[in-house]
Amino acid sequence: MPYDPHKHGPKRIVGPGFHEQVHQLVHTVPEGSITTYGDLGAALGNKNVARHVGYAMAALPEGHEVPWWRVVAAGGRLSQLPGAAERQAAHLMAEGIEVRNLRVRHFTERRHVFAASAD
Repeated sequence: MPYDPHKHGPKRIVGPGFHEQVHQLVHTVPEGSITTYGDLGAALGNKNVARHVGYAMAALPEGHEVPWWRVVAAGGRLSQLPGAAERQAAHLMAEGIEVRNLRVRHFTERRHVFAASAD
């Protein structure tokens, strides 16, 4: 039976390979820009999976090359993990993004907009 969004509801996009999809998409965020967990979820097909995007980011292996610091919470809030916000702020400021009180200043202007999917 083919998938019918009216009968079956929204497609579940969190499953095998989801973490890798998130990590690959983060690589497309240009230097000097930021995105949110919700933006990444929406770009992958479901804006309601922001929490799962966060889990994918938290699962990054040691020594990875994913620019994790470009992903912030809604409104530009930096990481809430101990010590991570300071490291994130340092990376962002090195890319020319102003951070104040653990928030990205001029969030709207710095926010990366993903191209709409062809679906």
